[in-house]
Amino acid sequence: MSIDTGGATLRRVPRQDRSEQRFELILDTTAQLIDEVGYGNLTTSLIAKRVGMSGPGIYRYFDGLQAIASALATRNLNRFLERAVAITADETLEWEDAMGGALDAYCDMYRTEPGFRWLRLGDAIDRHLIDETETNRTVVARLVSNLFITRYEVGHRDDLLDHAEVMVEIVDGLTARAFMSNPKGDQFFIDECRRVIIGYLSEYLAATLEEAEKQNRLAQI
Repeated sequence: MSIDTGGATLRRVPRQDRSEQRFELILDTTAQLIDEVGYGNLTTSLIAKRVGMSGPGIYRYFDGLQAIASALATRNLNRFLERAVAITADETLEWEDAMGGALDAYCDMYRTEPGFRWLRLGDAIDRHLIDETETNRTVVARLVSNLFITRYEVGHRDDLLDHAEVMVEIVDGLTARAFMSNPKGDQFFIDECRRVIIGYLSEYLAATLEEAEKQNRLAQI
């Protein structure tokens, strides 16, 4: 198993199965405690006690609470990206269904991943969990952009990434609202999110296609 810790600072990279299991247990426990007591009340001592370690034992793996939270946020972000890639790899899906499937996966993580509501794309911890130059949201948006270029044969457009990032912002904002007070998610906001992002991208793709066709006609004159 490959462990990508992103911005987390590890004191000791787990190499043996037992150490790796302890590493994952620390992250799982932290996620559960975030839901139980809130991140603001979380301490390394509380995590250690729940894990069954001594306080100093945590520091064999992490420099502190910030590093633990960063590793957890990175794991969540990677898990979402893996699910999104798997969904969009289905060549039988039209792009609208693929985007809807990715939204469903994001909502499912709200329901099933402890601590995800607070951590989500990790911006509350570190805006650069995976890439030093691009934010977490831009990383997700670039995945979408590359998908449209390669999977759906959309020609390169300078503003495609910007439009994909707008879509990411819409998804994050409306899903956060959907799960604000409903642990299962308010279906109205989820459905509206789906409608808005598909409509937004449809309008953009149609407009840019029209412009491309116009340029081709002018070139042939």
